[in-house]
Amino acid sequence: MRVVVLTLVAFSLVFSTSCRKRKENRSTTTSQDQAAAEAGFDDVFKVTESAIKDNDLEKSGNAFASIYGNCATVSINPPLPDTTFPKTITIDFGSTNCEDSYGVNRRGQIIAVITGKYRDAGTSITITPQDYYLNDNKIEGTKTVQNIGPNSDGNTEFTVEISNATVTYPDGDFTTYESSRVREWVVGESTDGLLGILDDEYDITGTASGTDRTGRDYEMTITSPLRVAVLCRWVKQGTVEIQPEDLYLRTVDFGNGDCDATVNVEINGNNYTFIMN
Repeated sequence: MRVVVLTLVAFSLVFSTSCRKRKENRSTTTSQDQAAAEAGFDDVFKVTESAIKDNDLEKSGNAFASIYGNCATVSINPPLPDTTFPKTITIDFGSTNCEDSYGVNRRGQIIAVITGKYRDAGTSITITPQDYYLNDNKIEGTKTVQNIGPNSDGNTEFTVEISNATVTYPDGDFTTYESSRVREWVVGESTDGLLGILDDEYDITGTASGTDRTGRDYEMTITSPLRVAVLCRWVKQGTVEIQPEDLYLRTVDFGNGDCDATVNVEINGNNYTFIMN
């Protein structure tokens, strides 16, 4: 009888482990967490870029006010007309949520240190959120962007490093993130004025790694460039491959260029869809 009981217990443990692994292999949690980190730090840079361009540190325009309205105040130290660098830019959204013209809520501060003109090769921008929340997700970490000049197609490229990043959800769950990218300015580099800012788009290539909210480590590689745009809060197109520890490879498809929140995930021949926050 004892042998039978031990056999049943062993079978139960194997069956339970197998069921749990099947459930984890169907989960899109890792893909959702990676996409949330991607969106959070893309947002931090978009806000900073708009502030730079609207404060005579780049081509002129008033995109910041048209997108963020009266949600934030921008200060620069040392202030213009002092033309010396580095400059520290503080973008303050206040302590309560403020909704922009696209329905996105933000609060907290973004601090950026810029070493020169945005368009000048060699310029670096170090961006650090301070108690910064995007739709109630807290974004922490450091994003460093460096202008490395034009590529063979004549498009300006930037290296992008994200370190010590954490996205904390309203329920207290969190995901960690690191990445190393190249960002190519593919649309809008030659245009000026308000339209010249609002039409800007970039293609992003590179790799990332992190830990999802369940504590599972993963590695990510961009297999088709991610297209991001000033006028879209989500990644418009591109694909990535995510390899969570001990699970099947995930292929994440952000679409074909439409500005929408739909993300498709393929896992071991099965397709799933989730909507970005």
